[in-house]
Amino acid sequence: MKSSVLIVEPDDSILKLARKSLNGYDCELVAVDDLSHGVHLLNDLKSIKGIILDYDFLKPTIKEVIEEIKIPNEEIFVILIGRATTDQVIQCIKYGADEFIERPTDSIETFKRTLHAYLEKIQEKGNQCRRFMEQASRLQFQLIGKSKAIAELKNSIYKVAPLDSTILILGETGTGKEVVARLIHSLSPQKNENFIAVHCGGIPDTLLESTLFGHEKGSFTGAYRTHKGYFESAENGTIFLDEIGDTSPSFQVKLLRVLQEKEFRRIGGSEMMTSNARVIAATNRNLKELVKKGTFREDLFYRLNVITLRVASLRERIEDIDLLVQHFINLYSKKHNHLGVYLKPQTIEILKRQPWKGNVRELENVIERMIALSESDWIGPSELPTEYLQNRQIDPIGSDHVLPYAEAKNSFEREYVRRLLLRVGGNVSQAAKIARMPRQNLHLKIKKHGLQARRPMRCSQLIP
Repeated sequence: MKSSVLIVEPDDSILKLARKSLNGYDCELVAVDDLSHGVHLLNDLKSIKGIILDYDFLKPTIKEVIEEIKIPNEEIFVILIGRATTDQVIQCIKYGADEFIERPTDSIETFKRTLHAYLEKIQEKGNQCRRFMEQASRLQFQLIGKSKAIAELKNSIYKVAPLDSTILILGETGTGKEVVARLIHSLSPQKNENFIAVHCGGIPDTLLESTLFGHEKGSFTGAYRTHKGYFESAENGTIFLDEIGDTSPSFQVKLLRVLQEKEFRRIGGSEMMTSNARVIAATNRNLKELVKKGTFREDLFYRLNVITLRVASLRERIEDIDLLVQHFINLYSKKHNHLGVYLKPQTIEILKRQPWKGNVRELENVIERMIALSESDWIGPSELPTEYLQNRQIDPIGSDHVLPYAEAKNSFEREYVRRLLLRVGGNVSQAAKIARMPRQNLHLKIKKHGLQARRPMRCSQLIP
């Protein structure tokens, strides 16, 4: 995703200067002349790395506006342009602004020099991220997709992989939480150490404790020899605790001690042992609700929730289905010795209309089943399992599955833009008139949802 800088400025000379200053940088300028519109774009378009603001737009709510920009987007730089006293400038910096450039035009060199300094940081960060992505693409475990949700997740992994912090991964069943955990480990300084995955759901406490902490010989019935647990075996590696929300309060107490003190005892043992293993936990449950119900310890929740990553459901990234389908075709064509397999466009369109309650895992199983059973190289809709032939649209308020508001809104917006473009044959100007929105806004939404609108769009691209 190409980086961009947002400028909220009515002065054409400043706009021209900003555009000229971006020459030579892999960064585009998004210009608006209304503050509320600019803040809306900032929340909607995650590619924005910085904002240039006319100081007069902030009055009289200077503190509130800067905080509204910076609090949810700490890494975004804020450059203010205008006339102010020294005390006012200090006040703006105190509230969170990064730079204040005085008008009038004799500040041109200062403006260019300041903006270039931040653009250099963006470019270097982008180069680091690209190197990271290239490294990640060579690993066994990959996140397949180019959607906004996956791009943001990859960027988060890039940030947290080098750290030693505990990480909590949230997401529905089948979204790929373990893939994320393995990717983090593979890109961390501990990549050559052990990675151990443990599914905590449904395992009795004694067995789970023995698995993680080990036990001494004779400590319980069946303990015929001393057993070394995973926290001991992992040494300086990573332990992935899947479905942590299904553990009992008694086990949670012992896990909390390991996270806080890096210490544990084997079952039946008296010797205190230490562990340097990094803990990555995952769950498909709402831990905050479990805390309220008293089934999950609040102190353990805060200890696990140091850094939180969320893996989007497949419903939120329908545009990734094409890439995922091709990935699974390549994978299972080799496994089942059925090379040269293709899915007909109608088949993929039907797959895009499914609710995917099992997410990527469900899609993977469907593709493998079709490849294993098909006698043809071109797999059509008739070879889909019966339940997938109902052509159901994702219903945001359906009785069988209710989407969160943000997810339903995103799904509706994407569908609206797709149908709108289909109606006008891909003509963005005409579509913007029908939608009664600025053409630039529509372009941003097209880009946000990964649609192609620079040329007339084929029906196969647009029909849901």
